[in-house]
Amino acid sequence: MEEIYYYNNNPLQLSYSNDYTPCQKLEIIKQIEDDFENGMISHEQMRWCINNARYGSYTIQRKIDKLIFDGKLKYNPITNDKRTFFKKPSPFDL
Repeated sequence: MEEIYYYNNNPLQLSYSNDYTPCQKLEIIKQIEDDFENGMISHEQMRWCINNARYGSYTIQRKIDKLIFDGKLKYNPITNDKRTFFKKPSPFDL
C-alpha cells in the first residue's frame, strides 16, 4: 500500500484539477521542499505523488533530478534505475 502525502490533513489534489489558491500552492511547494531536505518524505509518498499526478509532483521530480545530477543519488528512487525525469542542463541553457 502506498503512503499518501497530506496537506492540511487532506491528500494532495490533482495537479491539473485543484482548487488551491496561489498562496496555498506556494505553501505546498515549500512544505515538499522542506520535507525533502529534512528527509521527512518517503519513497512511497514520492511515488504516490508522481504516479497519481498530484500537485507538487513536478517539484519532487526536479529535486530528485538535482540530487542525481549533483552525484548525491546514483539511482532514481521512483524508477529504481539511472533514468532522470528531465535532461541535464547544458552550459547553453539559460
